[in-house]
Amino acid sequence: MDFQKFLAIYVNTNTAPGAVAYDEAFLLNDLLEGLVRSDEQAFANNIGLQVLFAMCCAMKRADLLPALFASVLRDQDVPTSETATLDLFYRTRETINIIWPFVGVPQIIPAALGLAGYLQSRNVSLKTNRRRPDVNADDVALGKVTRVDIYKASANSEVFSMLDTYHGDLAYALNAVGFGYNMGRASKLGVPLPDAELVLTSALIALNATRQAGSHVKACIGFGYSESSLRAVVDMADKLAQWLGLKMNPMDIGELACQARSNLSTA
Repeated sequence: MDFQKFLAIYVNTNTAPGAVAYDEAFLLNDLLEGLVRSDEQAFANNIGLQVLFAMCCAMKRADLLPALFASVLRDQDVPTSETATLDLFYRTRETINIIWPFVGVPQIIPAALGLAGYLQSRNVSLKTNRRRPDVNADDVALGKVTRVDIYKASANSEVFSMLDTYHGDLAYALNAVGFGYNMGRASKLGVPLPDAELVLTSALIALNATRQAGSHVKACIGFGYSESSLRAVVDMADKLAQWLGLKMNPMDIGELACQARSNLSTA
């Protein structure tokens, strides 16, 4: 299989003309290693890599993921190990599952197809194409519980009240799929809810969704992440945006953390 031809057909077609090319040294050595060094505990176990993947998708550069994926495997000195390849694939697939309802399907499809093409090019097969059962009533209940757990530090219940009242189908889908099927079930697949929330928050920051990102920064504070680790995420987003020629909205992590703690103290 000609992987470069595959990328040209299925992955790179959404990339804007003149877009900056893949730069391994910048993305992995500067951005990722810098993030992990800032808090090795918070960004351990490839959480930092998931943060980077999520940001690339949110900034419309999902085409970078196949190259990042290949570079990480090569740096682990096990590019031909099927176990290592699948471990990283499943972790990356969960990143895509967590963020797609919030950043949009077209933002993640190049990454999803690029990973599929990489596995095909390496003759790596999946034992099963799914690790979740069909969506059911349990997901709706799980979604409501997960949503409350996430937003307890935000004190903005009026948002979902308005969605329930005026956009009931959207609210139902967010509960059942976004918060239940995707985020809620991720904990059974190796991504605990605090980690999933950090990945989602990173995507929202990179998306420049200021209000939503602020709410989820508060959620991260509620889950125990430090202000310094969240500032490191914002700094990473700023550097990635600058590299891509984008401008980011400012975020006051200190103020958001104060609000989160105040909300939690009265919850």
